Amino acid sequence: MRSLFLLLLTAVASAQSPTVGRKVVWEDQFNGSAVDGAKWNVGNPDLVKVEKGKLVLGFQQTPGGFVGGNLNTSGKFAQQFGYFEASIRFNAFQGHRGTFGIRSEKQEELPSAAMKFDGAGLDRIFPWGRFANAQGSRDAQPPKWDGILTGGKGYKRFNEYGILWTEKAITWYMEGKKIMQIEKPDPLKPMVVFLSHYFLEDDRKHFKEKNLPDNVEFEWVKVWK
Repeated sequence: MRSLFLLLLTAVASAQSPTVGRKVVWEDQFNGSAVDGAKWNVGNPDLVKVEKGKLVLGFQQTPGGFVGGNLNTSGKFAQQFGYFEASIRFNAFQGHRGTFGIRSEKQEELPSAAMKFDGAGLDRIFPWGRFANAQGSRDAQPPKWDGILTGGKGYKRFNEYGILWTEKAITWYMEGKKIMQIEKPDPLKPMVVFLSHYFLEDDRKHFKEKNLPDNVEFEWVKVWK
């Protein structure tokens, strides 16, 4: 696989908004009484609800393990290239995490990729990507990441997180600021949008049930072309 040319960008305001010259081609404002089944596939529906104009993804510990609410647009919407953005209030505590991103619709078919933002609690919000082909897979992530949100801003308020995917580069944006970029990505098929509340094995040691509910909330999701 071609080496990934990863740029870690100083968190400065972009010279030009990634939406300039583009139009919204798909969106959800979550202004109904429930998730729109024409737009989303829903996982663990008991932990997914629309409340006061917000999508709320819950998380809980069960006898069978940890589970969280999740949505994706597989079979309903996919797009190659464009700008994908969401307004999110991430979870406050460690032990579980929220996610917004895009991925190949059929990840078993190579080449495939996934690009996302992961919120791991305590303002720890990471840009991340994984790219795979017949020769193997490579991850793109900051070697060390303290983020640009502090003082609880990642979980006390909604912020905008975006991924710009073009033929020349993939760029992650946080609050309108470029924070990571991969140049010359391998060409890929259209990708689907996914939202989730989940955990990694490494999160288990931080989990405290007393911290729940510690929901992940979305104001809106938009896709520009």
